[in-house]
Amino acid sequence: MKTRMTELFGIRYPIMLAGMNWLTTPKLVASVSNAGALGLLAGAQYNTDTLREAIREIRKLTDKPFGVNLALSLGDPSLIDVVIGEKVPIVNYSLGRPPEIIPLIQGVHAYGGKIIGTVATVKHARRAEEIGVDALAITGYEAAAHSGNVGAVVLIPQIVEAVKIPCIAAGGFADGKGLAAALALGAEGISMGTRLAATKEAEVPDTVKEIWVKATEEDTIIDPAFDGINCRVWRNKAAENILKKKAFPLFDAISAGLLMKNTLKMSWRQLFKTALKMRGQEAGIGRGKRGLSATMRFAIGTSLFYKAMEGDIVNGILLMGQTTGKIHDIPAIAELLERTVTEAKQVIAKLDKQIAN
Repeated sequence: MKTRMTELFGIRYPIMLAGMNWLTTPKLVASVSNAGALGLLAGAQYNTDTLREAIREIRKLTDKPFGVNLALSLGDPSLIDVVIGEKVPIVNYSLGRPPEIIPLIQGVHAYGGKIIGTVATVKHARRAEEIGVDALAITGYEAAAHSGNVGAVVLIPQIVEAVKIPCIAAGGFADGKGLAAALALGAEGISMGTRLAATKEAEVPDTVKEIWVKATEEDTIIDPAFDGINCRVWRNKAAENILKKKAFPLFDAISAGLLMKNTLKMSWRQLFKTALKMRGQEAGIGRGKRGLSATMRFAIGTSLFYKAMEGDIVNGILLMGQTTGKIHDIPAIAELLERTVTEAKQVIAKLDKQIAN
């Protein structure tokens, strides 16, 4: 299946693995790329040394195109230097502002790499195109973790009509029907997160995979209470308790902040600045407003997300999209991609026949 997305990135299928912290490992990224789609590593889960190691590990496992996602408001800004220094073929950014994005674009383009900008509004899509991104990942309200406020069916065609560069649909896509729908809306392909994480190759605890198979599209909650920005998660007791509290004990915040600080090798100053920058991404809220609250939420939320990925589905919080209602098995990645594209072609052929009649 050829689209502008496959031609731009040199891949077989117009499908991209979403960059998901603690879910995308070098093995999963390489497996997706080897199967013909675009594997994407979440960079924010690493520090400079471990990110460099992860990129080199991917290169040992595949000679196909792959990418790294950088949440520019998270982690060490030196992560940008790592992806540029390692000449990562495709770099996807999110949660960034032009002063951070433009140097990244310039650095990646200097060695011939491609840039994907993640957006959730028409305004940000236009701005991203103006500053030189090669493609856009459009995140609908249905997505796991952070998203905008507009559903994919409305948002995708609005952005596609506003820009000329290829667009990738994200949020709510897990099968061939979704791929066909995305193409009909004007996108050049789709990004799949939860669906590709629910595969045999994904290094995710079986308890988590079981949740994805059994949960329905109604089993998620989206709220800024979890980490300071609108965030979609699985509706379990831990998530509901946070919604009830709406405030976190100081001891929990310090403990969670210490865990994240040590994992990413951040200083307390970097941790605080990161939380404020994330908060500033939301509807233009000033960095000085509710700074301590935002930092507490960010620290505790990150700690609980990590706990879920270790398999603690009772006390942890699991990032999960509404597509979980479409997940009914744990296939191999190659099988999933093949059947997704086959189903999409069948849907398109059926529509062509109906229209012809």
